[in-house]
Amino acid sequence: MKNKIIIGIIVALLIGGMIYKLAANKKTIDKNASPIDRSNVPVSVSTFEVNYFTVSTDYALPAVLDNNNTGIITATQPGKLATFNIEIGQHVTKGQLIGKIDSKQREIGIKSSDATIKKLEDDIKRTQDLIAGDAAPANAINDLNYNLETVKIQKENYLQQIADNNIYAPISGVIVQKNTNAGEFANSGTPLATIMDVSILKAIVYVSENNVYDLHVGQSAQVTSDIFPDKITKGIIKYIAPKGDENHNYKVEVHIPNSGYKAGTYVQVKFSFKKPADALQIPKMALVEGVKNPYVYVVNGNSIAIRKIVLGEEVGQNIIVRSGLTPGDKVVTTGQINLTEKSKIQIINEK
Repeated sequence: MKNKIIIGIIVALLIGGMIYKLAANKKTIDKNASPIDRSNVPVSVSTFEVNYFTVSTDYALPAVLDNNNTGIITATQPGKLATFNIEIGQHVTKGQLIGKIDSKQREIGIKSSDATIKKLEDDIKRTQDLIAGDAAPANAINDLNYNLETVKIQKENYLQQIADNNIYAPISGVIVQKNTNAGEFANSGTPLATIMDVSILKAIVYVSENNVYDLHVGQSAQVTSDIFPDKITKGIIKYIAPKGDENHNYKVEVHIPNSGYKAGTYVQVKFSFKKPADALQIPKMALVEGVKNPYVYVVNGNSIAIRKIVLGEEVGQNIIVRSGLTPGDKVVTTGQINLTEKSKIQIINEK
């Protein structure tokens, strides 16, 4: 009995010790899990002092050169191609005869019409002589004249069809695709070949709302490329879209005379704008969430304040600020990811 009491006391002490140890461990875990108040720990940041800087009057945009005009060669009349004298890479000029639909049946029709016309003209002459001698009524010649005019119209129709059988180049340029050959049948309107005009190339760029109002049709632009680094080609603005896209960018088409470029070449199109000499600017890296939600952290003593701003166009690595900041304000350029409105800061590299 005494032994049982001693064993019970020992078990109770062991259980109590285990409970105490578990409780102590829980307190330690809870203490370690508690958030550490770092509000008084300064965050290292870099800053930039807002100021006016010179804005270049040049504004360059990337583009890919494209041919200005493409012509599709088709047949007006259906029939077998008697000739089709072009090859890929060949240069043709507008109006050049390059093929012909077989016209033998229509030529036979013309010969038949000529024979009928001669016969009707002879019949008319005889009938006129008979009428003059009162050997035939005056209206006897009417049907002959009608038939003669009908055959002449038929002949003119054949002649027009033969003329329409000629296939001409619709524009000047280089043959870049050939779909058929002489001896094959061609349907009316079916593309037979493609001509590309490479004498004028075009570059299409999308200009921001802030800049497009400084452009006008007929204004010059400069086109450069890495392929010809020392070459500057003058272009002319031929079209400005009357409506911008959802990002407030406007399509602008620039034409340049081809001086050795090929369609598909990557180029830079540079415009000159009439802008103020200076503009308030900040580095683009100061924007906390980018241009779609433009705001920055502004230094306020050893803390920061959130400042909403209105942006202008980009200038290299900087961006113009139209409102929201004043010269002398210091904006955070690095370390923003660790900041909140209550954060303390330590400036480590002020610019």
